[in-house]
Amino acid sequence: MYHLQHFLRSVCLTALLIALSACNAESSARITPLPTLPPNLTRTPTLTLPPLSTLAAQLPTLAATATPLENQLPFGGARAMALATDTALQPTPRSPIAFDQFPVAIKFDEFYSGYSIRQGLLLSDKLVSLDGKRVMIEGYMAPPLKPELDYFVLTRIQLSFCPFCSTAADWPDDIALVYMPEASPVQATDRPIRLYGTLEVGMNMDAETGMFSLVRIYAERMEIIN
Repeated sequence: MYHLQHFLRSVCLTALLIALSACNAESSARITPLPTLPPNLTRTPTLTLPPLSTLAAQLPTLAATATPLENQLPFGGARAMALATDTALQPTPRSPIAFDQFPVAIKFDEFYSGYSIRQGLLLSDKLVSLDGKRVMIEGYMAPPLKPELDYFVLTRIQLSFCPFCSTAADWPDDIALVYMPEASPVQATDRPIRLYGTLEVGMNMDAETGMFSLVRIYAERMEIIN
């Protein structure tokens, strides 16, 4: 009896294996095989990049954008460039004022006649009438931008920093940019000073610092007030 049961199990297992093999063969026949490439076509080659160090060495060398302080103008060069630009400005006053003698004393509170949202600070008739003429003005030297003072900022009151202006909106109403004579550099001082020189009015930008200004004085001499 035992041998008969073992024989029947073997027959059933064999029949099951034959049936599974037939199913697998039928399923395989239904699968569409992948197309093969024609002999005259080749596969796309793999792109191999060189090391990053090699690519960087092949790139063109680009110089960094120079900042204003990197111009390294010769001593007095900023004054010469600003003066050349100022000769072409020549603003016209609304009501010109005539002066009997020069230099004419002018104060910071005489620079402007008001403020407009569209135009900003409104230059006074006195200031514009003095464009290109000799003036005398008193104030304080702001801390300089560099040790050799061929230019500096003159302020109404003593400051602990130098006001650096990049646009018309940044320009305060109580400063002036001063250019000293090329052969007459000055030392920084915290004492009040009196300046004599030629006044120039209009929008301008310093070639060395990039500082924007509305009022400039090309000084002839400077006195320290005791």
